[in-house]
Amino acid sequence: MSTADANKIRNEEFKIWKKAVPALYQHISTFRPPSTTVFERVEQVAKVVAFTREVVPDAARGTLAASLLCSQGSDVYEVEFELPLGLHDDDDDDSGGRGGRGDPQYGPAFARPAQREPKWTYQGETITKLQCLGTSSAVAMTASGSLAWFQAGCRAPVSVVEELVGPATSFSQIHDQSRAHGDARADFAVSGDLATLVKSQPGPGSASLLKVVDNSAQPAGRVVRVILVPGTSATPVVRFLDNHLFAACSDDSTVRFFDVRGDGSPLWALTDPHDGRVTSMDVSPFVETLFLTGSDTGVLKLWDLRSIVACAPTREEPRPIAKFYQSAGDAVADIKFGVSSPTEVLTVGRSGNVYHWDLEPVFVRDGDNDHDHDHDHDDDAPDPEELQQLCLKFMHTGGGRRNVANCNQRDTVTWHPVICGLVGCVDPDGVLTVYKGLVGTDEESSAPSADEDEH
Repeated sequence: MSTADANKIRNEEFKIWKKAVPALYQHISTFRPPSTTVFERVEQVAKVVAFTREVVPDAARGTLAASLLCSQGSDVYEVEFELPLGLHDDDDDDSGGRGGRGDPQYGPAFARPAQREPKWTYQGETITKLQCLGTSSAVAMTASGSLAWFQAGCRAPVSVVEELVGPATSFSQIHDQSRAHGDARADFAVSGDLATLVKSQPGPGSASLLKVVDNSAQPAGRVVRVILVPGTSATPVVRFLDNHLFAACSDDSTVRFFDVRGDGSPLWALTDPHDGRVTSMDVSPFVETLFLTGSDTGVLKLWDLRSIVACAPTREEPRPIAKFYQSAGDAVADIKFGVSSPTEVLTVGRSGNVYHWDLEPVFVRDGDNDHDHDHDHDDDAPDPEELQQLCLKFMHTGGGRRNVANCNQRDTVTWHPVICGLVGCVDPDGVLTVYKGLVGTDEESSAPSADEDEH
């Protein structure tokens, strides 16, 4: 079968699959921010986004001002936008859920003049990840594996941890991350108390490296410890479970758990040889033992660390709590647990599609099973197709499908840290989108229709 015929079949399968998934929005707005740097092929330049925590309500106008950080190459731009105040304060009342405010008085969401000059610049580097550390500071990772700390009022980094790489060095494979079609090969995570940072990078020979960095000192960036992960060429995902325990997902489909205070040996490990290569993971910010993994075949698995710890002495293979899948084998590029709801998760496919999941049906069913002792263990596993329909609540395709030529989708989608359910994303062509999906409740979807009541 030719490539063209295969694509036609895949497109038709996607259309059928998409009909069952909601795609309505409470709010959506797009904007292409100007850049001071001109790129010949802008879609090949790495871009990532991160919301700031700044939220300024204007009750008189019924609007909410917020801002989004977007990197393009070595530059980071701050783009301000306005939203209806009801997106953040959506309690129902007699005035139609607007708290008596009436209709918001605003024009286009990105109506404010965009900042033409970058807020921050790391000259000569390509930024591949960005995380805010507060209201006025941030840390960024580059394609070379270097780290840079930024402060408001200073365009250049105030502190850096440089990785000197090149064709003649053993770390030259880090350059693979700068290719637009390549998977990310380095990552970092910051502990909940912001005191510790752990970064990963390819290392010498058949091993990858984890570096524990002091993030509390001024200036930040002192490397406290280096941990070798043998048998791996890269560890593309790092996540903290609490202030000391962190997980590292390597390219051998193994998730290892470490303690920054330990001797560098993993405490536990989960190897999943099924359903393709594990490419992404994230940890719940509400339940520190709960995490989700995603594979290059589009399969998602929900795990509980306690089951992995329990299986370790007997070397029994742990079982996931639940299993989901993305459309047409869409490889999982990124996973983001919600920061305002313990059951909210979004996943990003290699295609650019953003899938919104609600895990509440999993926990409700699991809670029911805890009180039922008269069935076999095999009956505890929920039906995959039923869970798929119950948990997949919304899907955003947007501009991500304008260019799906194997662009790296890591850290191109993010949750707002304050406004519940608000998502920001950047497309390969540089277009920014801010949206909040319209998701019906289970009561609404399961309520009998008027025709059914008559019968």
